[in-house]
Amino acid sequence: MENNAKSLLSGMAEWLPGPFRTIVKSFAVRLDKSPIDSIEKTIDFTHSRASYIAQTALFGYLKARMGTRYRALFEDDVFSQAIRKSAILVFTSCLSDFTIYITSYVARDGDLTPEEATIFARQVFAEGLERGLLSVDSAEHPDGALQQFHDRTDRIIWPNVAASLEVFEQSASDLVEFAPVIDEFKALDREIVTNSIRFRWTNVRQQFQKRLDAPAVARDWRTHDSPPPFGGTAESSPTPL
Repeated sequence: MENNAKSLLSGMAEWLPGPFRTIVKSFAVRLDKSPIDSIEKTIDFTHSRASYIAQTALFGYLKARMGTRYRALFEDDVFSQAIRKSAILVFTSCLSDFTIYITSYVARDGDLTPEEATIFARQVFAEGLERGLLSVDSAEHPDGALQQFHDRTDRIIWPNVAASLEVFEQSASDLVEFAPVIDEFKALDREIVTNSIRFRWTNVRQQFQKRLDAPAVARDWRTHDSPPPFGGTAESSPTPL
């Protein structure tokens, strides 16, 4: 599966035109297998994999739907802007889903209280959003993303999340909703597209479960009086959107 991901991303780098080519190229170089044992590594893993899922799912759908016209449409200024906006929105949705999922495991196996889990999740999401949209003008950031995530965490019953995959339904729905495709095609493609992104999440979840040291993450997080500094040992990830 890991080799398939590298092959897919390497191939995408060849047919993505212009500035979009660098989005996926760096991620094909290395998929880290070291333990996730700190808050810094947790944030890096969360935003890098959310970016990977968003980009491969969105660009893969557009390429399949547009066929041979894909490159020409991607080079069109108006359509490129629409794709960029869609990519930002889908990334934000993927980050929200994956942050909730990751936090549920850290909370369960690292013995975080529900209150701590909520604070932890909000930190991971805020830092992940900042890093994922590092090269995006602030005017293009999704309106109300942080508040929407705060509202979502207010409704979460943390012990129930790890046992359910329903947490990933938002990113599946938003991929179809935000893709720059006409409504007629969205209706026809919905089942295939949502099943595709659900499948993409499977390998990422498996990576996370193998690498997570939840007690170590919880201990490290509790030692910080404030969020960790930006930077540190970052995961190899797609170039920020």
